[in-house]
Amino acid sequence: MISVVIPVYQKARHIERALNSALGSLVDACADFEIIVVDDGSTDGSGDIARSWVKDNHRAIRAQVISQDNQGVSAARNAGWRSAEGDLILFLDADDEWTVSHVGEILELAELYPQASLMTTAWSVIRRDGCQVFHQFGIGADLKGLLPCFFRAMSTGPMPVSSSNAAVPMWALRQTGGFPDGVTHGEDTVAWGKLALIGPVAYSPQIGAVWHQDADNRSDLGKPIAANYMLFLESALKLNSLTDDMKKSIWINRDIEAARMAGLMPLYFHDSPGRIDAMTAEEKAMLVEIRDRFADQLVTSIKAETYASPAMNC
Repeated sequence: MISVVIPVYQKARHIERALNSALGSLVDACADFEIIVVDDGSTDGSGDIARSWVKDNHRAIRAQVISQDNQGVSAARNAGWRSAEGDLILFLDADDEWTVSHVGEILELAELYPQASLMTTAWSVIRRDGCQVFHQFGIGADLKGLLPCFFRAMSTGPMPVSSSNAAVPMWALRQTGGFPDGVTHGEDTVAWGKLALIGPVAYSPQIGAVWHQDADNRSDLGKPIAANYMLFLESALKLNSLTDDMKKSIWINRDIEAARMAGLMPLYFHDSPGRIDAMTAEEKAMLVEIRDRFADQLVTSIKAETYASPAMNC
């Protein structure tokens, strides 16, 4: 059985769309499933809408709504998967939606690559003007299969995995602990990095999730997402179990994140590592300053074990 976890906070305008898209994709895949909505203390009626949807569909499907005081999206996702009975957990944000083929693609990846600690399809964005945008994801994300290196893909294009297209085996969530408690922005990126350290990432270039930029209360607007991922990368580099290839890839990923934080590289590109090499001495000095700042912050505020896990090959 698979379990779908949907955290919701102040998404009254969108939660029913997310639920309907999840149900449609699950039914199309003929999956044995449960749906778990975690209402993280919404005050706009999001939880009531979800409960009404569950009530209307309870004779045909297995679904429930868990309510908790507002603790943040990490706690909500963790509460969802920890109460799940499936051996594969699929995540969907309440303001996004799945395509009808998403679940089927995930199940095929799970069958082909049972060793994968993380599975994902591609995603697209519907902008506020209604236009749909498709991305060129990082190196290795053009073909269906295991990514040659998750961290290389992360540093050479938009991240191939998000909190609306990720699927994670229960064993992997238990090993990494899921989403970092107390981290409110970029928590999903940290979670994917932790999972990529313990096993390969399986990927399909078929669009499985659609982000809606006009959604209410989006968590990715004007937030310091990169900072928490930088801390994770710094902590991961301290692992003794890293292979040389993985260490190099994480090192490059860290430098590219630092370049973005310095305003030297607004987006990810396939040639991002080359752009780092071609920077001026002054620009490279800015990168070193940012790296040192996060290295100092790591030492004073967080232990490496918080984010890092035993590493697999890149």
